[in-house]
Amino acid sequence: MERKNMVLLTVIAVATLLVAVVGATFAYFTATATTNPSDKAEATVTTNKLDGATITFTSEKQLQMLDYPGGLAVYGAKATIAKQDEGDNNEYQATFNLKITYTNKTQTPLDWTLYMVESSYDNLDATQTTTCKLRKKIVGNDLQLWYSDLEGDDPTNDAGCKGEAITTKLTNTLQAKTIASGKLLANKTDQVIDKNSTEDEEEYKKESGADLANRAINTDDKQDKYYYLVVKYPNQNANQSLTDEEKEIKVSLSIDGTANLSLYEAE
Repeated sequence: MERKNMVLLTVIAVATLLVAVVGATFAYFTATATTNPSDKAEATVTTNKLDGATITFTSEKQLQMLDYPGGLAVYGAKATIAKQDEGDNNEYQATFNLKITYTNKTQTPLDWTLYMVESSYDNLDATQTTTCKLRKKIVGNDLQLWYSDLEGDDPTNDAGCKGEAITTKLTNTLQAKTIASGKLLANKTDQVIDKNSTEDEEEYKKESGADLANRAINTDDKQDKYYYLVVKYPNQNANQSLTDEEKEIKVSLSIDGTANLSLYEAE
């Protein structure tokens, strides 16, 4: 009798475990964008010491919410030039090229826009500015996860975070200029967008009079410039839970090669 009870208890325990596992499964919008272990939030600093001046390019993640569809990310960078000798009466200009490096192993193209801010009186605090939040909905035994600016409970009709609060602060408050935009193409690894990228490609569209090449700062009146790369992960359809789940997304904004230094004369 005791043996029968033990067998019965074992069967009940296994059945309970199976129910628990089924109840913990995710469905619908359950894609997870994993980040590379070396892709830390600390700033990456590139310094060029040339005759007469030092150029520093510091890049860091301001915001990254790409682990589920509907999210967005902001990658910031600051370019700075300074004279090596404070008593130097010459003025110097540095020119450099920018590049975007990305891995997008999902089946969803991501939208990106690159902004430039000339003023140093303020910078973008993306984490405090955004209204984008992770949303959750339980349907039966399924947990649905997605990002949205809205507090609604229906992900099927929610395209995700628009990033309007961030772009409004960039364009209105910080007077940012749009340099380029495009898409981080689906199912790509270690892809580079740079000055050699052609405009007929879906991933790169430069603005009129702007480019990733020959970005300039000078020691006279433009010692600092800020760059902000805004990336959006569209919330498209239920199939994303099958095609995008646990696929890596990795993005970085950096200087391409070495900056060039020349004497600068104010106009």
